Amino acid sequence: MGTPEPKAPSRALGWLLALPLGLIIAFVIFLLLATSGHYFFGEFIVIFLVVFAAVFLVRLWYRQARRNYWKTRMQANAPARILRQRYARGEITREQFRQMMRDLREGHQSIENQEQT
Repeated sequence: MGTPEPKAPSRALGWLLALPLGLIIAFVIFLLLATSGHYFFGEFIVIFLVVFAAVFLVRLWYRQARRNYWKTRMQANAPARILRQRYARGEITREQFRQMMRDLREGHQSIENQEQT
């Protein structure tokens, strides 16, 4: 038997790493703002929640942007990928593959030229 493939880290790990970062940032902001000399635990909690919410929103936005980037990229490369698979399975000859790839490139370039005008 072969060695098992390593598992991808869970998403909980990312949140567990973000939690101490949020605590540190909130504590530093709290110390900078607490100039009166007395500290209230409630102020720290409010600052922590604001920082944690900001970290949550940034992570959510970044994850969505990354997902959209790869989804768009995969859709753009789909015809070429399908052609490569067909060539690898032997459904089309080398000459047919080359001609179809040329057609795809030319079609892509003509679309780009139309968009620029």
